[in-house]
Amino acid sequence: MFALLRRFASASITNNGNSRYASFTVRDVMRDTSDETGTLLNRFAKHIAIERYKCEEHVLPPTTVRYSDYFPISDERYFRRSVEKTAATQLPALIIYASSYRPNAAGPMYAMALNALDAHAASQLQQMDTSTVLETLYAFLFLIPNWIRRTDFYHAAMRRLTAESSTGSKERFMQICFYLGLYKKYQQNDLETLLATQLADHLENLSPLDLALISNAAYKTSTLVTGAVREAYEAALVQATLNLKFEPDNFADDAMLVCYVKALRLQRVQDERICHHLKEICLQPSQLWQLQPRGLAHIFAYFAELRWDEADCLQALVERLMQLKPSELRAKDLATFLWSCAQLNCDLSAAQLRQLEVIALRKLDQGEYDRFADQLVDTCLSLCTMGHHSKQLFDAAEELKAAQQQRQRAQPKVDSRLIVLRSAVAIEQPNWTDMKMQQAFKEFTRVPGYLLQQRDDLTAYAKQLASDPEVEGVDLVCPIAGINLPSLRVQTMGEQSTVYFIELLTPQQTLKFSRKATSLMRLKRRLLESVGQRVVLLHSGDMATNAQALHQLLEQATGAKSETKQAVHSLNN
Repeated sequence: MFALLRRFASASITNNGNSRYASFTVRDVMRDTSDETGTLLNRFAKHIAIERYKCEEHVLPPTTVRYSDYFPISDERYFRRSVEKTAATQLPALIIYASSYRPNAAGPMYAMALNALDAHAASQLQQMDTSTVLETLYAFLFLIPNWIRRTDFYHAAMRRLTAESSTGSKERFMQICFYLGLYKKYQQNDLETLLATQLADHLENLSPLDLALISNAAYKTSTLVTGAVREAYEAALVQATLNLKFEPDNFADDAMLVCYVKALRLQRVQDERICHHLKEICLQPSQLWQLQPRGLAHIFAYFAELRWDEADCLQALVERLMQLKPSELRAKDLATFLWSCAQLNCDLSAAQLRQLEVIALRKLDQGEYDRFADQLVDTCLSLCTMGHHSKQLFDAAEELKAAQQQRQRAQPKVDSRLIVLRSAVAIEQPNWTDMKMQQAFKEFTRVPGYLLQQRDDLTAYAKQLASDPEVEGVDLVCPIAGINLPSLRVQTMGEQSTVYFIELLTPQQTLKFSRKATSLMRLKRRLLESVGQRVVLLHSGDMATNAQALHQLLEQATGAKSETKQAVHSLNN
């Protein structure tokens, strides 16, 4: 919508008798910058510039246009006519010449030149061969790296390149993957089809930088590598990550490592060898300080997804992230950091949690959450999971999500997390919300069938407990609104009937080293205990077979918890 309004606000231009809206306005030139500040894109662009000349198919005619024939611009109409007379094969050279004109150009003239070049390139696309198309794309990337996605030629060229059945050489395949990865909102089916059909032909010949380029393009467009090549691609990612060694003053390895880790997360590759490799990096202060904040967030998230809660490694990551300035952390990175801390049960002090809340409030005041209500919801929920509530953040999340629902498509995953947050607030901070505790805690809510499809252990255990003569009934329930984790509600017989909620932990809900529950299960247990319920957490090897054994386990858990509270209280004193 923003791009459409920007075009309506700009002037229309005519090319070969066809009127169209301009891609750039004077405001774009005067108030924005086309320069890309990301070093990773610069490195990939340089790599593409070198690799394209290694392709035997990349043959271009000699340059015949001269800078003085077009620049400097004194007459707008004369410049347009000159551009329209330029042959398609000479357009890349002309676009490169525009970069020399740019430093001395007036804003209106430079915007007009960009629009004229874009319009003529789009109109001449049918007269270009594939080599000229790729060379023209690179010329626009050289001229306006941060604006290439705004040009009409870019989108028309991508439609043509993805429609061609074969890319030919490895170098040409790399270029197309790179340009497809520049536009996050592009149809991911195009890149997915390209990778599924042609990646296997070139995978063995890819250098580490080639693999990083492809994995970055796939991550930016949320494209999964599927098909027969998936296993080989994931094996190549793992091997490239393990082979990557940090060297002093070599910040390129930092960027490549993060590219690999992002791709591994996207492909859901869970390999403990990667955790060991990342742990060695995190335990070396010199290497840890080389990593950028967003890179640290991805590494932390990879540990969280594998439930790798090794204490020394987590402590090093938390200490490094807590030393970052608020301006160095994006809102997305802060949300990832907090989720990882909650998932891995990191021991953050009250002062550290307050510091993180202040960072989030500062980003809220600066408007960083205005278009990303999901990140604010995740931040609030993670803080809540770690036992820290913020009324300002909660109210802002409600307001932003309500405003977002009116103008954007539905986000069911974000809505479900917001329901969990509302339930937690209704139980632990009832004065903050209109939601009643009875709406958040529904003791007899039945478990949907789809949640039991892979929980044969839970259903079998329910039958085993139901056969005990001291048990009156066993129900499969989801007692907390929004938390779709099935529980067993066990009610015993007798005058002093007792109700237990049993949480049977799966390996995916258990941290690797401490054997504690993951974040959502811990939050669920805390909320159930807050409403006065008895909760027993069991692993598959520690299941109680009768009501008496359940009562003994509950007493043991209660005694251990009281001892921990006393130790913490004495330490604080």
